[in-house]
Amino acid sequence: MKKLSEYGIGNTPLHVIEINGNRISFKLERFNYLGSIKSRTAYYLIDRIKQEVLREKKEFQSQKIKICESTSGNLGLALNYFCKTEGYEFRCLTDETVSCRKLEKLKKSRADYEIVGLIEGLDHRDSRIRRAKELEKQGYYWTNQYDNPAAIQAHYETTGPELFRQTEGKISHLICAMGTGGTIIGTGMYLKMKIPGIKVIGVEPYGSTIFGSEEAPYISAGAGMKGMPGNISKHAGLIDSYKTVKDEDSIRTCKRLEEQYGLSVGITSGMAFYAAEELMENDSGNDIVVICPDGKECYGQYF
Repeated sequence: MKKLSEYGIGNTPLHVIEINGNRISFKLERFNYLGSIKSRTAYYLIDRIKQEVLREKKEFQSQKIKICESTSGNLGLALNYFCKTEGYEFRCLTDETVSCRKLEKLKKSRADYEIVGLIEGLDHRDSRIRRAKELEKQGYYWTNQYDNPAAIQAHYETTGPELFRQTEGKISHLICAMGTGGTIIGTGMYLKMKIPGIKVIGVEPYGSTIFGSEEAPYISAGAGMKGMPGNISKHAGLIDSYKTVKDEDSIRTCKRLEEQYGLSVGITSGMAFYAAEELMENDSGNDIVVICPDGKECYGQYF
């Protein structure tokens, strides 16, 4: 595979504002090729399959490689692109909570996608995961973004170093929405190595139970989990604290960011900034980085 930068992925800009004596830096991942932070993840997931699985199982090199993943849309779009680049088949497993805009993008990219129905006793994401495991038994490689070191490596090697360089190492807090955990763990791991005392704050939608809050429905398909994914459970000590944010507060915050600061960001970004505002209520002098995984164009029906 070509270098990540040759695909137009990485080195995304920071948008910096000051609020009450605090500096807030928004890492705008919608400027990646394909419009989200998941382009980084997809590159590393596919490269791992290419470099490890195919090397170990040479007898499969002459056969069609089939890959599947459970995704809220952004990763599916990116995996579909890289699979086509490498000549692999890809099955995108999504569900009815995923925004119409994301489904439209999948259709336009001619992705093979399947809307997985809700299985009794499971939430939508776990229903998709069960389907991925079924396909795995049928000969698919499941990239398993929830428990895959490559998902962490993507951000340890790219997002973390970029933020350290762009801020000149001046970061007091990293705030990031949590779902599969690759972004917050990979980025946090790198920054904690470079910046003593930095605090990593994870944010999940109200109803998600990554850190044990009350289980309830939520619309934010790009964040949240039922239980703790492997990427986080293996490195949970990297996360210093966590916040839960209601869907309506996340959406209102997104709209306010656009009205006041001209920022077009998605629901998970609004969630993270809402947590940043709570942090700044009675404090100043902080250098806060907020990860913005995508733009509002991915969530058309909510804006």
